[in-house]
Amino acid sequence: MADSAPRDRRSIRTLFSVANILPTLLAVLGPLVYVAPLGAVPALLALGLGAAVTAWRAGALDGRGILRGLAVFAPVFAWMLLSSLWSLDAHAALSLGLRLAGLFVTGIALVHWLRILPLERLGPCLVALALGFSVASAIVVVDLVLCHGWLGYHLHGPQAPHYDVALFYGRGATIHSILMVPLLLGLWRGGARRLAVLQLLIGALAILVTSSLSAKMALAVALAVGAAVFLVPRLRYLLLGLLAAAIIGLPAILPYHPDAATTCWLANEKASALHRLYIWDFAADRIAEHPVFGWGLDAARRIPGGDARVVVHRCDAEGRPTDMVPINSVIMPLHPHNAILQVWLELGGIGAALWFGALLLVLARAFTARDWRSRSAQAGFAAACFGGLSVALVSFGVWQEWFLSALFIVAATATLAARQGEPPPDQPRR
Repeated sequence: MADSAPRDRRSIRTLFSVANILPTLLAVLGPLVYVAPLGAVPALLALGLGAAVTAWRAGALDGRGILRGLAVFAPVFAWMLLSSLWSLDAHAALSLGLRLAGLFVTGIALVHWLRILPLERLGPCLVALALGFSVASAIVVVDLVLCHGWLGYHLHGPQAPHYDVALFYGRGATIHSILMVPLLLGLWRGGARRLAVLQLLIGALAILVTSSLSAKMALAVALAVGAAVFLVPRLRYLLLGLLAAAIIGLPAILPYHPDAATTCWLANEKASALHRLYIWDFAADRIAEHPVFGWGLDAARRIPGGDARVVVHRCDAEGRPTDMVPINSVIMPLHPHNAILQVWLELGGIGAALWFGALLLVLARAFTARDWRSRSAQAGFAAACFGGLSVALVSFGVWQEWFLSALFIVAATATLAARQGEPPPDQPRR
């Protein structure tokens, strides 16, 4: 009886030693997010658990290191929870704040463990991730190009006969587009160069055949920023400065009222962009009413006046409205479709300073870390950051758990990619 506990402990360690936990989980991530993008939340939880097991086996749980990472965001969540006192729905705000806090604990722990664990303990994580996304991309291309969306239509469930199946893959493509450049650079640096090129080509093709403008924009931004920072690494500091200026200045330059000719052109060419402008103008007006404390967490979907109708008419050649209506919606459809404006709207200037101050601090640390000064590491961080921001500033709500979970997975991937080519612990760094 005295030896049963040690023997059980050894058997558990043996079980985990033969199971390559993290690579297995990462291999299924690509198919999962293309079929069910909301699955990014359980995927983050599973990856966090897998990393915890790996860290436990390596004797490197490092609770203090995780707490130091969490300390950066502690004031942010304190303010979010406090804002529930004046939010338009205190119970919903408190519930959201607690869920997001749990998500951040998991995400920060995952990034931390992928930063400190020996590479030999982690296994072929990047290769597994690339293979999974390559297979998923190939299936998407075949389905949309050759099968006319048959698979996506049946996976998505009952829909109208003319449903655009290319939209079904849109969120998965968005996640993929933010992830692709750091994955490319990590694989290249780690020696898997053929796979790096393959996953880029087939992944880009899959993104292009979907109907997600957000994914295409994120891929273009990530590639452009990654290439620019790779060629001129100091540009990353300029990008941080531009982000800081946008955080401070965006609510101040709105609302913007285009002239009649511009309004007609937008209505005819890009009605959704005109709708976005109406949403942002409305958000800026509400921010001006509570600029310091905001309306409270999760208030955007309940903001007074947010259910007012917005009808966009196309214009004829003389600039007169026609009967064609590409947009018939409300002035605030759940959230402002802009992360900066949503944080300002709900948490006020104090919350914006805390939130974006923490984000800029984390980015500055990544951009100045001694171990990550290679061009590929910095390019990967910059591409992931600004690819994600390009989506967050025009598309999804900033508190959507699936999107935040995906961003944490991207951050963990970029961190692991930056470490490729590290010498073993017993060899000196160059």
